[in-house]
Amino acid sequence: MSSILFFSKVNLNSHIYSVYEDPDTLRILLNRLFTRIQNGVTYEREEPRIDEDGDVFIYKASYKFSSIDKFQETIIVGNIIKTSNLLIKRINERTGEVTKIPVENSEIIQFYFDTRKEVVAFYTTQRFGYSEFNIGLKELINKCMKDNNEDYNFEVELIKSGLDIKTIKSELKKIRNIETLKIEIIPPNPDEPILEAIHNNGEEEINAYKAANITNRSILFSSKAPQGLNIDADIVEQEINRATTIHSTLTAEEAIKNSYVSVEAEAKDGSRYSTKDNRPLKRRIKEYQKTKNEFFEVCRRYVSSLF
Repeated sequence: MSSILFFSKVNLNSHIYSVYEDPDTLRILLNRLFTRIQNGVTYEREEPRIDEDGDVFIYKASYKFSSIDKFQETIIVGNIIKTSNLLIKRINERTGEVTKIPVENSEIIQFYFDTRKEVVAFYTTQRFGYSEFNIGLKELINKCMKDNNEDYNFEVELIKSGLDIKTIKSELKKIRNIETLKIEIIPPNPDEPILEAIHNNGEEEINAYKAANITNRSILFSSKAPQGLNIDADIVEQEINRATTIHSTLTAEEAIKNSYVSVEAEAKDGSRYSTKDNRPLKRRIKEYQKTKNEFFEVCRRYVSSLF
């Protein structure tokens, strides 16, 4: 028996330009995050949803850090426990009346977080997938970093593998009658080459974002025409290409891999495409490797070799 190990990138978003000015800022904030992630930190989520019968119900879930252990002053191994309400059906055999009853259900995901590399490794369960894990982890991290005077906002997104501009355009062309196309950009979390380029070369695109305090730029194309959007049109091509050349030291593949750029499309028939879920980076982990010590060693080897 084995499970799929996924990887997510944790990106500072709210104070990114302070980091561009002073590279030590990110190190200080990540050290603070390492210290503040503790057992018992909880995030409560509540939102309207539609069940399989088309009925609206309120989905409630809580996410909590547990079994937190810390290693080497940068690495955290622990669990996120999700507790949510599942709707089950009960049928009155005499009348045939169906009643939906909420039942509390808990799921647990073990994770490995290298705060220095800003990378999380984790495996999922049937009712606790990677999208919801990323939402829960993001909100828990932001809660840990909430100060009396200032809030720090981090984004958490799945790390992709082998996605480039040519592949994205090819996938988009497979979708007929695209109704909406969304291109989203966040300023990249800086490593040394990025910081050096900003200081030495000016980096016009990044500096324009900085001047306007933009931490997220979204471009939305929509079409009600019967044939949908023309992906080959110059205006669409220009925005896709521009998004993936946000920084001179970043390739398009690196920008998409680390979720600095995302592309999402939806067709008139409801079919969807998103780089956020496309081609996630995966590795395998065996059942005996899920004990805490084994999990630490396996994830450490993967993260060290991949990032």
